[in-house]
Amino acid sequence: MIGLFFIFVCMFSKRFMLLIIILLISCILLFMVNLLTGFENITLYDLFFTQEETKNLIISYRFNRALAVVLAGISLPVSGFLLQELFKNPLAEPSVLGITSASALAVALVIFSGGGVVLLHYQWLSGWLLIVSAFVGALLTSLLLLFIARGIKNVSTFIIIGFLLSSFSGSLISTLQFYSQSESLKQYVYWSFGSFEGLSGKQVLVFTICTIIGLLSAFISVEKLIGFLMGEEYAKVLGVNMTKLKVNILIAVCLLTGSTTAMLGPIVFVGIIIPHFCRQIWNPAALWMQINLNILTGIGFMLLVSLIMSYTQLPVNILSSLIGVPTILFIILKYRVKN
Repeated sequence: MIGLFFIFVCMFSKRFMLLIIILLISCILLFMVNLLTGFENITLYDLFFTQEETKNLIISYRFNRALAVVLAGISLPVSGFLLQELFKNPLAEPSVLGITSASALAVALVIFSGGGVVLLHYQWLSGWLLIVSAFVGALLTSLLLLFIARGIKNVSTFIIIGFLLSSFSGSLISTLQFYSQSESLKQYVYWSFGSFEGLSGKQVLVFTICTIIGLLSAFISVEKLIGFLMGEEYAKVLGVNMTKLKVNILIAVCLLTGSTTAMLGPIVFVGIIIPHFCRQIWNPAALWMQINLNILTGIGFMLLVSLIMSYTQLPVNILSSLIGVPTILFIILKYRVKN
């Protein structure tokens, strides 16, 4: 373990390690504040020493919520980062390309087909049921995007296709809502707003397992992506198996996006906001550094959003859209000026 830590430290410069330490401390502080924030007052003493059953239940509930926020902060930025590097497109992101909407459609099919009963009574099974369905929806859309991307070089056209896929999924969801029963409709609408509340310990455990597997697949892809930056033909000369690279990235993105969408709802634009910010503060070509920055910055951002939600009661999608839409417009204008 000490050897791995030494290798990790030697990989990066002192300046970068200082940035990582600052981000890590910030994330820990924000995590602690999330545990203390809520309707019931909890102190630092209560977190570690309380014997009161009520306070222990509150702490357990808030810990599940905060951990879900951390997992989302890892999953969404890493998914956006991988897609942007694979498609060489600064606007590629699960919600923009329709991957999130496809996952939401798969979840909607489960809820409106009677799966809502399972979600209410069998929390362990419900976690896997939602994630598997969301994964399948994300995978099918990702494969379609890979097929389409082979014949399209224009960035704007590719993004328009992503929005069309998203709109098509949205229209199918609206059709399901129109013919659904009131209880299923209520359950889906509440889920679709995006929320960190109400996850059980079993559901968070399922979410954690999927995030770890997706993150491992993402790390496996980074080294090969470095060769891919030089171009696909150059990457092949270096011995990069392009099919294997794309499969690894698809597994990572579908697991990370699918699990987050299934557990927390369709959260939008985070996969654009964080990677774009990280490229502004560090060399965009340093992919190992970028993925680590995306993880820590994403965690900090989502923990901050969670705190704002606690005080304003606004759904996460409203807050992420308020930040994400101006970010997208800025990127589009920036690249238009360059061209």
